[in-house]
Amino acid sequence: MRAYYSLVDDLFSFETFQALVEEVAGDSENVFDERTSAMIVLRRAGRKHQKIARLPENSTNVHFFAKVLHKGDVTTFTRDDGSTGAVRKIEVGDDSGEVSLVFWDERVSVVDDIETGTVIEVVGKAGSAREVQVIDLQKTVCDIPTRNDAEGFSGNPQNGDTIDATIVAISDVSTFTRRDGSEGTRMDVAIADATGTGVLVLWNPEMLDGFVVGDGIHASGLRRNTRSAGREYSAGSHAVIGKADVRYVPLFTEVSALQPDTTVSVSGTIHGIRSAREFTTRKGTQSWVRNAEFRDESGTIHLVLWGDNARNPPAEGDNISLFNASCKDDRRGRAEIQVSWGCLLSCDSVLRSETVSICGMVIKTARGRCIDDGRECLLIDADLPFGTEFSVEGLRTGDRLAISSYSEYIRSKESLTGRIESIKQ
Repeated sequence: MRAYYSLVDDLFSFETFQALVEEVAGDSENVFDERTSAMIVLRRAGRKHQKIARLPENSTNVHFFAKVLHKGDVTTFTRDDGSTGAVRKIEVGDDSGEVSLVFWDERVSVVDDIETGTVIEVVGKAGSAREVQVIDLQKTVCDIPTRNDAEGFSGNPQNGDTIDATIVAISDVSTFTRRDGSEGTRMDVAIADATGTGVLVLWNPEMLDGFVVGDGIHASGLRRNTRSAGREYSAGSHAVIGKADVRYVPLFTEVSALQPDTTVSVSGTIHGIRSAREFTTRKGTQSWVRNAEFRDESGTIHLVLWGDNARNPPAEGDNISLFNASCKDDRRGRAEIQVSWGCLLSCDSVLRSETVSICGMVIKTARGRCIDDGRECLLIDADLPFGTEFSVEGLRTGDRLAISSYSEYIRSKESLTGRIESIKQ
């Protein structure tokens, strides 16, 4: 009863909710049990069952039917206080999409009593686009279709969408921390086929070993992300990727043809890169945002970089391609491109890396923190204090310097005298 009440706790007190449930049961002459009566109260309050594709993120509580597609294994971990925790996930879906249900600690045993193919009613908290923390669930006698059922897969998680496409860009491998404390990896791949461009997300980057940009692929067992405004596929443990004899060229939209509230792929150069601003996200983590300009032969548009793309942006004048970028109106009603989560930024400029050692002063520029040796100014990735001279060593790529070691540089009296004399001349 408490789980159902959590769906309407902004409308009624618990006592009022109980009274309404008892009223429905009484009107039915007790034909309806308490759970059925509670569902009727929810429906009358406008809180109907939701489709998985329409579940809100970071919501209060959600209520939906789903079919069990796949049951994961139990993962144990040690918390900061030394206690042992456990987590288990199951994949469920309906005809609109799929989502993972998460069970913590003593609740993991509930999964043992649920068979694959069972339809369940779920009350939970949608904490992200892909996960729901389970508050309560029950088995049902009804059946519902899933997206896999509609295509004749009978809910088999080893099946899904299939594509034949050409790899047009590959991101670096990134790491992240899962909710259970374990570390995961991710790699994004931009693809092109007969319908346009899209992004393929690989949760196991080794699946693409042996592939390079320009190769054709045949990928099966993919899951289409229905929440993404652009075309995005996820390749999980059941996906299979092989080579295919296909060649497609990515189709890019010109800047002059961009429209607000669309997801686009564009190619051009980056200019006017400004300083990054660090901020704290709603989840309490640190992130960055940076403004720039994007140009192609048809025009110029404002560009907003978020996250790691803002922290380590392309260099001034670099040729870049953006896949699954969002085009929106800014506060003044002007169109701008947002490079955020789900967008793949590919730098098309080919730059050679070399190990260098330089001495210079750390200065603040519009592009960010740089070291200036009097001849050139390189963007650095270390938080060294402004106005101080350092002797640094690292890997230089274009106008960037990835510092591997550094020490404060104290000039001798002779070097200072020589520098003053050079200025006088």
